[in-house]
Amino acid sequence: MFFAENFVSLPVEEQWDYIIAHTPDGIRHGLSEIVSRHGETCVVNFYEALLKRPDAALFLERETVERRLRGSLLAWLKRLFPAQETDIHELRALQERVGSVHAQLEISPNLVSYGFYFIKMSLTLLIVDYFDTKEEQLQACVYCQSMVDFAMTYMNKAYNTGFRKKVEQDQSFKLFSLGQDLHFEKENQKATFFDWSTQALFCLCEQRVGELQTIGESQFGLWLAHKGQTLFRGTEDFALLQDMIGAIDRRIVAVRAEDGVPAGFAAELRNSIRDVTYLTNRLFQAMEALQSGLDPLTRTLTRRFLDGVIQNEIAFSLTHDKVFSVVLLDIDFFKKINDARGHLAGDEALRHVAGMIMETVRGNDYVFRYGGEEFLIVLTESASAEAAACAERIRSRIEKSAIPCSTGDTLSLTISAGIATFQGGTRIGTLIEQADRALYAAKDAGRNRVEIFSRDG
Repeated sequence: MFFAENFVSLPVEEQWDYIIAHTPDGIRHGLSEIVSRHGETCVVNFYEALLKRPDAALFLERETVERRLRGSLLAWLKRLFPAQETDIHELRALQERVGSVHAQLEISPNLVSYGFYFIKMSLTLLIVDYFDTKEEQLQACVYCQSMVDFAMTYMNKAYNTGFRKKVEQDQSFKLFSLGQDLHFEKENQKATFFDWSTQALFCLCEQRVGELQTIGESQFGLWLAHKGQTLFRGTEDFALLQDMIGAIDRRIVAVRAEDGVPAGFAAELRNSIRDVTYLTNRLFQAMEALQSGLDPLTRTLTRRFLDGVIQNEIAFSLTHDKVFSVVLLDIDFFKKINDARGHLAGDEALRHVAGMIMETVRGNDYVFRYGGEEFLIVLTESASAEAAACAERIRSRIEKSAIPCSTGDTLSLTISAGIATFQGGTRIGTLIEQADRALYAAKDAGRNRVEIFSRDG
């Protein structure tokens, strides 16, 4: 063919440059014409293939594809196959930009590569129809396959770098937030809110309604809008506190526009101050518990850190060509234990199961309290078979153990477990959903068993 003897030893960029430079003009012109005529068909095949995959449906909607994405992909395809020899540096930069965007959106290279397969197959069939001789068809196919594969190489490289950077930024920001002295912050904000509430009540007593400050205008309100947002966002209590403060501030603005203090407003404000104080204290208490990173009952990790851990493992897998697995584990008929023996017995059962899990897994694995009676285990560098063996050891140990209760009785338990293994997709929710589906398959099969997620199941 037209490969030099030292082609394999060349750097990737030089290999790509070599393919472009040594492809005959007629072949490049022919591919450019094929893309101009039939590029839209290739793009349709790409997105139709992806839209049929459940993992792509998480971020791809048909309306978005029709309105924006098809045109972008067609422009990319035409840029990849120009009639004239192209600037390899600019072409590489384009692929890196695309890969970085994919990293931000968490669109995995696995999915993109799957879609590109259909583009390459579409172009291959068109090449056979367009070129007359076998030699031209072969050269055109090599050129086509090489251009798409080299583009994918640079996209993947940029994706892996971008995804790792995104994870590190998310993690460092979270660690910065959690690294603050929460006790000091709590006492400081209690004092600033007390100052605001005292000043507000004085304004009401002295009929200085025009000087009445909203919470949003106070030092406490400014702290809440910035640092407080970082600490508390995503929690139900914080959303409730924001709604509560918004209602108070709207009421204060309305009162400032009136002459004098409306009847009953002082009592109304005192009640609101009490509610804000209570909710703020509860938020800080939750964060203090979170800062330890452990569930108080089971001493397993809290669910709040789950996304960060899985993101790290995804980034590690992408950059080191490793796999990892997630095990979702549920105590069978746990509600019956609570109903028949009481919640104290239920708590003892949870502690026992957590202890069994942590004694069985390795030091480099992670155990989370995922829900009421559910635990989630991240098994690092473990394929499906290894994860199944670990889950089976846990299941067997729990089944054979007797749990001593404070009442003097003993409990017998079984667990069901579902396993999903990271296979190149980067959506955290997809991985956990797969483990959850496997868990439900275990329950449907009679409980006290371990099931592995299968796309064919």
